[in-house]
Amino acid sequence: MIDQFSVSLVTAVVVLVCAVLFVFDTLLRRPEQSGRFWAVGFLSAVLTTMFYLVWASAPDTTWAVVCGNTASVVGTGLMWLGCRAYNRRPVLLPGVAVAVAGAATAVAAAVEFALGGDDWSGAFVMFAALSVLAAAASAECFRGALRSSRNALPLGLVFGIQGLFYLVRVVVVATQGYGETFHLWVGTIATSILTVVLSITAVVAASVLRAGRAGVRGSEGTDGRGAGPGEIATVAGFQRAVAISAERARARRELIAVWVIELDGLEYIATAFGLDVADEVVRTWRGTMTANAPTLAILGEVGSERIGVVTVVGSAADARRQAMALYRSLFESLGSIEGGVLPAIGVGVALSDVVGYDPDALIEVAATTATRASSGVASAVLLAEPA
Repeated sequence: MIDQFSVSLVTAVVVLVCAVLFVFDTLLRRPEQSGRFWAVGFLSAVLTTMFYLVWASAPDTTWAVVCGNTASVVGTGLMWLGCRAYNRRPVLLPGVAVAVAGAATAVAAAVEFALGGDDWSGAFVMFAALSVLAAAASAECFRGALRSSRNALPLGLVFGIQGLFYLVRVVVVATQGYGETFHLWVGTIATSILTVVLSITAVVAASVLRAGRAGVRGSEGTDGRGAGPGEIATVAGFQRAVAISAERARARRELIAVWVIELDGLEYIATAFGLDVADEVVRTWRGTMTANAPTLAILGEVGSERIGVVTVVGSAADARRQAMALYRSLFESLGSIEGGVLPAIGVGVALSDVVGYDPDALIEVAATTATRASSGVASAVLLAEPA
């Protein structure tokens, strides 16, 4: 029979390797909120296994159980927050909920130990918290941007299994206590197996998901006020630039065009060819955009896998001609990447004489049109039509 310490040691090694790989990759990449949450979540998992390893080697260390339970709940909560951040949903109040769950877990364990509890002190509260947080993370994987990515499917399934597993533990403990049934079916051995599977699946899925986004959301982006040739503004900076350009164009009755260039399939490229190839695609994309965009145009990020361009044009035909020239440059540059990796390229064009001078509407319509262009077969460059 495998002893408790050996099981904890193997689990700790697997979790540690997964965490080191993800955190190291995070340090090499540009800042991205979901990646930071996931990285800290993996570090919390490492702390959890280390605390339980201490407890397995010295069962009288009650503080290790308290800290391990708390780190486990907080770690799962951080993974949930990372999923919410990936979907661009608020994380402040959910973050408070995670903190409350962690504090409740710590207090429950400490109080039960103080009252003469055993090694499972506070476990019921921890099981309940993990069940809820894992279920929330699973649900988040099937909505928003994660829902549209096949790479999020295994992550959502694993979180769902984790939530179900801890729900079963709650039911078993509530009905039969920590008896033979508990230890046989949902005890430490089963939990260790689940932890290993969850860690490996999570590090692969999260790395691929982050690869498709971290390459686009560059730290070198400007805030939009000083964006010039060779620079790509941040999302907020580009929105500001479009707002200023639209206001000035309205006053002069000039025709303003917003293009959104979308690369569809970066995540699939990262999965099939590796993160290095995906990064090379992103670097080539950004470099070609800055080198071939109109001289006085302002470039900026428009979320994941999209870059926007705002400029003044003479006519709709002129806007389409310039967009086609940019598309051809991108097609040639991306087609020259070693291995023949070529994502679907879509260019959506929104004109102020069709959409109006509302900056948010210009960006949104151009982005929607770009998505249609990248997924269609008729044309890779589409002009938005009147509603």
